[in-house]
Amino acid sequence: MPLLIPLLAAAIAAPAIPVTHDDPRGLIPVTRPPVSGGQAACGEVPARPLTLPDLVDIALCRNPQTAVAWAGVRGAAAGIGIARSAYLPTIDLAIGPTLNRIDTNGGFGDGSSVNSGANLAVNYLLFDGGGRAARVASATARQRSALAQYADAAQGVVLDTVAAYNGLLANRAVETANIANVAFARQSRDLAAARRNAGVATSADRLQAETSLSQAELQLIQTRGNLETSAAQLAVTIGLPPQARLDLAAPAPLATGQLLQSGADALIADAERLRPDLVAARANVAGAEADVRAQLSAGRPSVGVSASNNLSATDTRFNSNSGNIGLTLSIPIFSGFNQRYSIASARAEAERQAALAEQTRQQAGLSVYTNFVSLRVALASLETARVLIASATESANLAQGRYRAGVGLFADLLNAQSALASARQQLVQSEFNVRNANANLARAIGGIGEAIDAER
Repeated sequence: MPLLIPLLAAAIAAPAIPVTHDDPRGLIPVTRPPVSGGQAACGEVPARPLTLPDLVDIALCRNPQTAVAWAGVRGAAAGIGIARSAYLPTIDLAIGPTLNRIDTNGGFGDGSSVNSGANLAVNYLLFDGGGRAARVASATARQRSALAQYADAAQGVVLDTVAAYNGLLANRAVETANIANVAFARQSRDLAAARRNAGVATSADRLQAETSLSQAELQLIQTRGNLETSAAQLAVTIGLPPQARLDLAAPAPLATGQLLQSGADALIADAERLRPDLVAARANVAGAEADVRAQLSAGRPSVGVSASNNLSATDTRFNSNSGNIGLTLSIPIFSGFNQRYSIASARAEAERQAALAEQTRQQAGLSVYTNFVSLRVALASLETARVLIASATESANLAQGRYRAGVGLFADLLNAQSALASARQQLVQSEFNVRNANANLARAIGGIGEAIDAER
C-alpha cells in the first residue's frame, strides 16, 4: 500500500524539530519526508553501477524542483508560528531622552532641559470571537497543502527521472538494433559485390546495396548522437552536470502489467486517497473555509487587557513613576462595509477552492483511466512487436539465402532487410512505451515511489 498519506501525516505531527533562534516553537521542519519507505538518505553518488532506484534517490536530493517545494513547506510552517503568536501577549519597551528648549520674550524662565523616559507596555488579547483559532487552522491547512505540493513535486521528479532513464535505455536499444542493421546491410553488400564479381549479378544490385549500407550507417551515427543527448538529459534530471558520465547497472525486466489486475475502478479509488495534488486541493478548501471564519470573527466584539509603567526624569532629577492597567471591550460598529465585502470575498474564495478540488478529482480519475488504457495497449503492442521481429528476422534470413543461391531478387532482399530494420525499431519503441506507461500509471495513482521500491 502506498505510504504517501502516513508520511505526510508524520511530517506534520513530528515533534522532534529542533528549537532555534528563528524557530522558537520548533514548528519548521528540517528533514524532508521521503517519497517512499525505501528511499535512501541523501549522500554522495554511489561508486558502483547505478540502478533506477539509485538515480531516483539522487534526483530527490539534488533536483532543484524538490528544493523549491521544500522551501514552500518551511515557509508555510512559519505561517503557523505567525498565527499562533496572537495567543501570546505583546511587550514593548520605549526608552529615550527628549531635549526641551524654552525661549520667551522677556527671557524669564528661558532654558533647556533633557527629559528622559522609559515606558513598558504589555497587551494581551483575551477574546476575539474565534479569529485566532481560525487563522491557526488556516495556516495549518496551508502547511498540509504545502507538504502535499512537495510530495507532488517529488513524485514529478521521480517520473522525470524514470522518463529520462527510459529514454536512455531506448536509445541504447536503438543503437544495438542499428548495429545489427549495419551488419546485415554489410553482409548484403558483400554478397551483391561477390555475385557482381562472379558475373551473376548486375552493378545495380551492388549500388543499391551500398546505398542501403550507407543509410544504415547514417542512422547509427544519428542514434549515437541521440544517445549522448539522452545521457546528458538524465544527468541533469538527477541534478548532475550534463557531461557527467553515469555507470548504469542492467535494467530491471519489463513490467508484466500487474497494475492492470486491480481494474480501473479500484485504481481510481486509490488515486482519490493517495494523489498528493488531491491532498493539497482538500487542504486548500479547509484553509479557505478557515479564512471565512476569520473574516466573520473580525465583526465580533473582542476583549483585551493592557498594562504599562512609565518612568520619567528631567536632567538628572527623577520626576515620576506611573503605571496603569486596563480592560478593553472593542465592538465594531461600522467600517464602510469593508467587513461585509471581506466576508463575501472569503466565501467566494472558498467556493473557488471547492470547485478546483472537484476539478482536480475529476482530472485525476481521467488521468488514471487514460494511463490504464495506455499500459494495456502498450503491453498488447509489445507482444505483437515480438512476433513481428521473429517473422521479420526469419524473412530477411530467407531472402538473403535465396539471393545467395541465385533464386531470389535483390529487391526482395532489400525489402526484407528494410522490414527487419523497421521491426527492430518497433520492438524498441514498444518496450519504451511499456516502461513509460507503467511509470505514468503509478504516478497517476500517486504511488510511483512504491513502484520504484519494487525494483530495489
